[in-house]
Amino acid sequence: MRIAYSFILIIALFLSQSTYAQKVDEIVNKYIAFTGGKKQWEKVKTITATGEYDYGGMKFPFNSYAKSPDRYKFSVAANGKYYAQAFDGTRGWKIDVFNGETNATILTGKDARAMANEADVETESVLIDYRKKGHRAILEGADTVQGRNCFRVKFIHKDGDTALYYFDRITSELFMKASESKNAEMKGTLLHTIYSDYRDVNGLKFPFKIISKANDQAILVVTFERIELNKAIDDAEFQP
Repeated sequence: MRIAYSFILIIALFLSQSTYAQKVDEIVNKYIAFTGGKKQWEKVKTITATGEYDYGGMKFPFNSYAKSPDRYKFSVAANGKYYAQAFDGTRGWKIDVFNGETNATILTGKDARAMANEADVETESVLIDYRKKGHRAILEGADTVQGRNCFRVKFIHKDGDTALYYFDRITSELFMKASESKNAEMKGTLLHTIYSDYRDVNGLKFPFKIISKANDQAILVVTFERIELNKAIDDAEFQP
């Protein structure tokens, strides 16, 4: 009798895990469909964007460039000074004139990996074909976040980094992401990144406002003014 009971528990656990796996894929697929769909994303070769970067009350204009499959650059210029970080397809680098750096510094270790991961997802969501890419997603449950009913999905990157994604149960949009900061000044700090003002750009939806919070305080607000798809970008743009 005990053996039969144990067998029933094993079967129930297996069915429960199978149902959750199906459910998380349904959530992810609905989100991808909300943003425009996999086929539409496959058409994207480059993304360029301009906007405003508000860091603790200090506001700067920014430019970002992404080129498939793995090139990315972000730059800020203000008061005659310049900051940039990029991945050229092989290596990550940065230059920070605000802190006295006049030459590019090649990134190593975790910083280089973080920059490579950033480049990897700029022209295609990390959630598209996530299993084929070696990542995992687990449905942990449901939460109410700022009055919105959300599914909470734990995402485990192939390199071991983890994040919690909160998807609106009605609209299927990604509302919030919780993860540890990769910023050198805030490493280990839990950041809550809120995505809003989704707009259509050539058949794809992008959040035009992104707010990052730590300890319930907004530390960074990114507001996009313009996003363009498939604009020609020379590879030299990503070189140090």
